Amino acid sequence: MQNNNEKISFILNELITNHSTTSIQEVFSNEYIVHTSKKDYQGHKIIIKWTKDLHNFFADLKIVKIQFLVQTEEFIVWKRTLRGKIKPSKNKNLKPGKSIQWNEMIVSKFKNGFIIEEWNTSEFLGALISKQN
Repeated sequence: MQNNNEKISFILNELITNHSTTSIQEVFSNEYIVHTSKKDYQGHKIIIKWTKDLHNFFADLKIVKIQFLVQTEEFIVWKRTLRGKIKPSKNKNLKPGKSIQWNEMIVSKFKNGFIIEEWNTSEFLGALISKQN
């Protein structure tokens, strides 16, 4: 049986490295909700969309680092660092092949062995904009 840190590492590896969303229901509750700086999202569809969007936008997407910062039985505060190369797109402002690396800070709340709620803040847009200059 996996502990909560292992569940986070496992699902991130599945989503990012293996391009697979089939294990989402093993880790995330059906009542899953994520709070971002812009909006709250509910359900597994947002995880699938996030994964698909990242892989559509980036080639060679990689997990650079996962750091577990604070942990209780119910909560884990952690940081992930991701990196990828921008794929060619219709957006002329984005340089294909340019490597982008960014951090995301996440607070994951667990209930009955599943991630039920998360709070996520990302440096993605800042990293993307700064790389264009």
